[in-house]
Order: sequence, then structure tokens, then C-alpha cells
Amino acid sequence: MILTGIFVSFFSLGAFTQNFGMQLTPEERAQMQTEWMKENLQLNDSQLVKIEALNLEYALKMEKVKGIDGNLSKLKAARKTSEEKDEKLKKLLSEEQFEFYLDKRKELRKKAMQMAKERKEQGVFEQFNK
Repeated sequence: MILTGIFVSFFSLGAFTQNFGMQLTPEERAQMQTEWMKENLQLNDSQLVKIEALNLEYALKMEKVKGIDGNLSKLKAARKTSEEKDEKLKKLLSEEQFEFYLDKRKELRKKAMQMAKERKEQGVFEQFNK
């Protein structure tokens, strides 16, 4: 289940951005993550500097994961990378901030799974209408 969630969120975001002409660099993704965290987690100045660096580090690592051959290998690497980042985030954020972050990520994964399901259903529907 966790592996499915990581797969869907990792690849749905990529598909989503590609479908809407958004080819984001790792630096742009890190900046977006940092801005979201700054606004939603009310980061202090010390946290902001550290999290900005952490987001860039892991956006670059995830970029390398995209190049791995084989879906299972790619999923395992994405999961490991995500878990490593979470461990570091947990040390930088307060308990409340970290729980909020996890809750929002869970919501995002649900939405990504729903979008993937809808896209799959739409594709099947379009095939039958041809």
C-alpha cells in the first residue's frame, strides 16, 4: 500500500506537470516545496534555511531516481529517498509541524490516486468509443 502511494504520488505529479506543460527542474520543485512549507508550516528562519537545503538535496536525488531502469527498482529507490528525507525533516520540524506535513502529504497521495484512477477510467472509456 505504501509502495503504491509512493508510486502514484511520484509519477502522478510528473504526469500532471507534463500534461500541463510544466517541466520543472529539481531546483524549481525544491523551491515550490520550500514555499509551501514556509507558508503552511510557519517555518522559523532557522528552519527555513535548513529545509530549503534539504528540499534541494532530495529533489536532486529524486531526479536521479527517475533515471533508474525498471519500475520496481525505481519505486524502491523513491521510497528509500522519501523515507530518508522524512527522517531528516522530523528532526528539523516540531512534532505538530511534522504531523501536519504528513497529513497533507497523505491527502495529496489520495488525490493523486484518484486522478490516476480517473485517467485510467477515461482511457478505457475512450477506447470503447472508438
